Amino acid sequence: MPELPVALRSIDVTELDAFVELVVCSYADERASAMDARTEDAQRNARSQVEALLPQGLATPDHHLYSVLEGNAAVGHLWIGVTHVDGFRSAFIYDIHLREDARGRGLGRRVMALAEEAAHGLGARDIELHVFAQNSRARRLYESLGYRVTSLSMRKHLG
Repeated sequence: MPELPVALRSIDVTELDAFVELVVCSYADERASAMDARTEDAQRNARSQVEALLPQGLATPDHHLYSVLEGNAAVGHLWIGVTHVDGFRSAFIYDIHLREDARGRGLGRRVMALAEEAAHGLGARDIELHVFAQNSRARRLYESLGYRVTSLSMRKHLG
């Protein structure tokens, strides 16, 4: 079966609430697992972070929210923010998500290429992201695409 084209489409206001809920839930689940935290606390933290990053929703400057399309079907989303912290424009992938049935077929690699193209088009010199340590599948993908570790957080439970 031939590969369907993969593209990004800016999300519209009717999709924003569902986008935010998916980001909050998926980030909270991964954070709760990584930090051995209660899910409800991780969800509260995730919602607070998303609200702080997108105070004006889709109108928040330098934040770009996309649906990932495979053919005509939405199979995931991508959230890119642009910063100017180190004297140059840098893109940050706040969230990338593919539906379970879209995984394992090379779509992640294709979406990352589209993310890099989008970041370049936004004037970014670099692109970066955060990945939880236990997400070895994503880490392998990013490393294979040339991403390198630039900082490392470590934690020890004292209880």
